[in-house]
Amino acid sequence: MYGIGVAVLIILAGFIYSKKQAEKEASAVVELTKAKLAYFENDYAKAIPILKDLVENYGGSRGSNEGLFYLANAYYELKNYVNAERHYKQFLGKGSDDILLSSAMSGIAACLEQQKNYAVAAKMYREAAEKYNETFVAPQNLYAAARCYALAGESEEARRLLNQIIENHSNSSLKSDAEVLLAELLS
Repeated sequence: MYGIGVAVLIILAGFIYSKKQAEKEASAVVELTKAKLAYFENDYAKAIPILKDLVENYGGSRGSNEGLFYLANAYYELKNYVNAERHYKQFLGKGSDDILLSSAMSGIAACLEQQKNYAVAAKMYREAAEKYNETFVAPQNLYAAARCYALAGESEEARRLLNQIIENHSNSSLKSDAEVLLAELLS
């Protein structure tokens, strides 16, 4: 009899937990929608407090994780590169979508590039391109890495990546940009 009571309590606790999680996820989606409205109107100052609240109060939900990505982007758009980088890094530990993960790595690299830390930015762009080489943003990351390597004075590595774009991503719209930058580096 005691075992049946414990089993019923466990099932009931599981049901209550599941219901609470569903409610939490639904609330997170509502908050994310509010934040996205402000974000896509380019009102980043309005979006940031909503996104911060979402991340802090709905942690672990899918909406919260996506909100973390948008929070990083909003900080980037406001040129707050330190906070943007910090939130992109947090997202890397929580996200699951390859496109967003690749974008977060690119975001970190872009923050480093804006702070004129070109060599580290180049390595991060290259890492994003290599790790997510099947995504449509891989050629963009390779090109950004090449550009940053050139700015860091590492022309040989820049040329290698530009040739990689030309050879392996011949259908990419960046092929001609890669050819132009390669010609500039060779002259």
